[in-house]
Amino acid sequence: MFRHPLSKPLSIAALLLTVLLPALILPGSALAAPDAKVQQSLNRFFDNGVAVAGATAELIKVENWPETTGSVAWSLPNHLHGHPKRFSLVAVQGKKRWYVPVNVHWWTNAVVIKQPVPARSLLSKDMMMNTRTDIAGHSGYWWDNSASLVGMRLNRPLAKGSVILSSYVKIEPVIKRGDIVQIILEVGRLHVRAEGKALRSAGKGDRLKVQNMRSNEIIQTIVEDKNTVRVRFNGGQG
Repeated sequence: MFRHPLSKPLSIAALLLTVLLPALILPGSALAAPDAKVQQSLNRFFDNGVAVAGATAELIKVENWPETTGSVAWSLPNHLHGHPKRFSLVAVQGKKRWYVPVNVHWWTNAVVIKQPVPARSLLSKDMMMNTRTDIAGHSGYWWDNSASLVGMRLNRPLAKGSVILSSYVKIEPVIKRGDIVQIILEVGRLHVRAEGKALRSAGKGDRLKVQNMRSNEIIQTIVEDKNTVRVRFNGGQG
């Protein structure tokens, strides 16, 4: 038996209860189920379609629900980079605001590899197929037409079913250093266009720093085509 200098002896059973009971008592918030109307408002948000540059989100789970009742207005964060597996949605109810961590799939139609292939392989049409796939956690541009990839060389080995991303192949530059391009910025309903100068050569889907011709500010962008780059604040196909 164990004895505290100022206490009576404790039995083994009593000692175990003393040690384990606090660990078994969970906070009330962990035990309480989220409010039904809060859940319904989030389900409606996803049912209406949460799409970012060609991929649609499907909710897997909510890590921490807002401690409130009633309907909540949901939105994506302003700074969502790529298509992450985990990020925080913005929940607003009156003057209250919460950042709610969620896990999601991002579904899209993309070209994938049929069988394992080694690095430096030249891609041919019979090596690829188009399928609905989850690109959550990937970064880079992907393709939905295998014809655009024929003849490109892989710079890394790929397993069966892997999505072919822009970072996995050698891409010829579509923009050259010094080219004048259109910079597109979209944040919510705000759409801004400006002219910029490419600071290096880059291929489709590559990150590219451009200099705004009006302000001289250096901006990080993603190449969309030979004339256009985009500033990605709300994620993107890359």
